[in-house]
Amino acid sequence: MTKSTFIRLSGWGLVGAAVALLLTFVPVPTAFLVAILLITLGLLGLYARYGEQASQLGKIALSIGILGGVAGIVASLLLAIGAESWRPTMNNAMVVMFAGLLAFGLIILRVKPMPYGNGLPLLAGFMWPFIVLGANGYHLVTGQWLNVPGWLSFTLFAIMAFFLAWLGYVLQANTSDSDLHRSWAIK
Repeated sequence: MTKSTFIRLSGWGLVGAAVALLLTFVPVPTAFLVAILLITLGLLGLYARYGEQASQLGKIALSIGILGGVAGIVASLLLAIGAESWRPTMNNAMVVMFAGLLAFGLIILRVKPMPYGNGLPLLAGFMWPFIVLGANGYHLVTGQWLNVPGWLSFTLFAIMAFFLAWLGYVLQANTSDSDLHRSWAIK
């Protein structure tokens, strides 16, 4: 598989991840596993396409996100086989995964390696850490878990899915072989 083909597939993986995230609201047991797997694939594609241009710090942020994705995949697999105690680990791994994407998004706002949509990683990565850390913060302050209405939860997921899909579209559309060879020449 060529580098451009991998990057294009990883971009479409982010689009598929957006759909899988929305399917978590329908009783699809493996939707989170598929979403985490496809987002991790997307992070690998971002690393392959924009890592060099984003600086060492950008590569570290994406690497942290990828590691969070791998941990999320493992926790999701354990959850899928009935180990319910792994749900908090999956949620926290997803925080790390999305926080890596968020940090990458902040870093590339300065260097702008993407032809357009440089704010998309920031927007796509923001929502999950906001949801989980906000709920945990609320629990620490009040001693109660935050009860989010279904419509609000779906709206937050839909916003996250929208930006993931848009990021995936930009990633897959920006994969010409000549651009990739040029990006490797810039050090």
